[in-house]
Amino acid sequence: MFDHEQTNFHVEYMDVTQHWCATSEKYAGGDCLLTALLEGWTMSPHIRRETKWFTGSRFIHVYHFVLSRDDEQMVMPVITNPFVEKFVGQPSLQLEFIEES
Repeated sequence: MFDHEQTNFHVEYMDVTQHWCATSEKYAGGDCLLTALLEGWTMSPHIRRETKWFTGSRFIHVYHFVLSRDDEQMVMPVITNPFVEKFVGQPSLQLEFIEES
């Protein structure tokens, strides 16, 4: 698993935590990912990036993070934003580009 240092998150403290639940939300935000990591979830260094295309030439990137804690595992699909782009740019992470599902 990816050994993360909280100082690498580029935040001094979280004044708002954001829970994400796979059964009620299709996508998460970067704040949900950060909250999960601060709550003890560990992240695989292998991240999948999916490009979702919309009408015309509009698209969005969705990053799929594999998170583990104790005997639980989940895949968190996170919609891109500047924080997420900077986060996945860490040299210790490996991106795999996948086709839209």
